[in-house]
Amino acid sequence: MLAMAEQKCIVAGCIILSGAKVLLLKHKKLGMWLPPGGHVDPGEFPNEAAVREAKEETGLDVKLIRNTDIDFSSSDAAVLESPFAIVQENVKYKTGMHIHFDLVYLATVSGGEQAMNEESTEMRWFTKEELETIETFDNVRAVVTRALLSFGGKKQRE
Repeated sequence: MLAMAEQKCIVAGCIILSGAKVLLLKHKKLGMWLPPGGHVDPGEFPNEAAVREAKEETGLDVKLIRNTDIDFSSSDAAVLESPFAIVQENVKYKTGMHIHFDLVYLATVSGGEQAMNEESTEMRWFTKEELETIETFDNVRAVVTRALLSFGGKKQRE
């Protein structure tokens, strides 16, 4: 029998920061604490998917943090918000292995009411110190910790 080809997917998510804390969700199926995120829909830009997924999973409106001063936009080109990190993740599904190219953005809350959807069992704000004690993937802990060290508590660029 031939091995099933790996499916490659683009996913996007937000590390939502408020001061020195980050908002995470306990994923129902995985039992792990994760930032909100999911697959990029057809016709959608990754930065749009990150904002949409944050709203769907947390009830919050978010504004992506601009983490660079580079802007060479023109009438026929635009500089989009840059991901804070791009992570390749190997995800095992019942149908086979998927490779996720995860574009991880930073965001702050700009409105909405905090309310999780059916994909999660809990939602909580964590400090950097609390991240060391929660059940999550090593790469998630590393990127979220780096985000807090780099941007947590700082005034964000508009």
